[in-house]
Amino acid sequence: MLLIAVTFIIFLMLGMPIAFTMGFPAIIYMIIYRPEWLTIVPSRIFSGIDVFVFLAIPFFIMAGEVMLEFKITDRLIRFVDALVGHVRGGLAQVNVFDSMFFGGISGAALADIAALGSIVIPAMEKNGYPRKYAAALTAATSIQGPIIPPSIIMVVYASIMGASVGAMFAAGLVPGILLGLSDCLIVAIQSKRRGFPKRETPFSLKELITSFIKAVPALVIPAIIVSGILGGVFTPTEAGAVTVFYGFFLGFFFLGGFHWQSLIRILKSTMIKTATLFIIVAFASLFSWVLAMENIPQAVGQFLLSWTNNKYTVLLIMNLVFLFMGTWLETTASLILMGPIFAQILNGLGVHPLHYGIVMVLNLVIGLITPPFGICLFAVSALSGCTVEEVSRECFPFIMVNIGVLFLITYFPDLVLIVPRLLGLA
Repeated sequence: MLLIAVTFIIFLMLGMPIAFTMGFPAIIYMIIYRPEWLTIVPSRIFSGIDVFVFLAIPFFIMAGEVMLEFKITDRLIRFVDALVGHVRGGLAQVNVFDSMFFGGISGAALADIAALGSIVIPAMEKNGYPRKYAAALTAATSIQGPIIPPSIIMVVYASIMGASVGAMFAAGLVPGILLGLSDCLIVAIQSKRRGFPKRETPFSLKELITSFIKAVPALVIPAIIVSGILGGVFTPTEAGAVTVFYGFFLGFFFLGGFHWQSLIRILKSTMIKTATLFIIVAFASLFSWVLAMENIPQAVGQFLLSWTNNKYTVLLIMNLVFLFMGTWLETTASLILMGPIFAQILNGLGVHPLHYGIVMVLNLVIGLITPPFGICLFAVSALSGCTVEEVSRECFPFIMVNIGVLFLITYFPDLVLIVPRLLGLA
């Protein structure tokens, strides 16, 4: 196993794509120590993505692309601005709430940045906010996307662990809202201390109602997805397809602007993002299979349990491990590599699968904005023109508060389980 660890670190430091960073060490190990395993490498790679529930992923990705192409996010921004834009730091609060609403559509942090960052960052700068702060806030709020249902990473988790996608979506609702509210609190404190601008025009009920009516078609999308899955109306895959169809229906009949070039752009972007994710999943599954064949998960589990059998201590260790891994490894890869190990340990200690599932996911999405390799930091840096260091410094208070939310749901599992239990899913 030392060979795998060393080659993995070398490939990672060389900047090799993460899929091959995981796949090549496993293959090199087999060539040297287990050449008889090489004959089944293709089947193991294919079986890693041959999971029925994975069919939902391209549909959810495509749904986000449809909403972005038809500028449905513009209506969300106008509605949220009418709701909270009049308070001090109102445009920053608009950024937070927009991410909460858009997170219920896209299910991915980078989709949130792509859809909202190009609009909100210039708008905040124009209204007197430091550009680096606007970029950092956009990165920090984007991690609500993978927590508030629907969520692509939760689909991956459910498929690996054999959990219910609907139950995972329900379990992520309260933690996602807590993330959003904690970001709102930080923005409110910073707005007062740093003298962020306040919109001159006062609150208007008429404007709020008008913007709400225009935003309703977008706001009902999360309700359609979650209620449809939890109510047994359709499967997660069908929910994704329904969302795509609904988005095209809105764009074609109500929003206008549909043309064949739009369809080509949507399909191209969906194919690239889906293929990228599936390649990572395929090679990560090969990597984890080699570890499993060499009994590494069992060895790690026995080591941890020999040190402590207290579930709260193990949860603390899991948080520290995943927070560390999230800073330098892609979320899906981290989940596939380490998820089954801790799942096996915590399941034996009586921790509910939905509880540690949400804790795992929240750990990994916090890593998206944690230096030095948080991918969302690089995304907003490229979008805003600010350096990663500038964005990281401004992100620090949000990272600390998000970690506080993480430990809150870690040691108060009812915050995660309350909605699934009300719906009879836990």
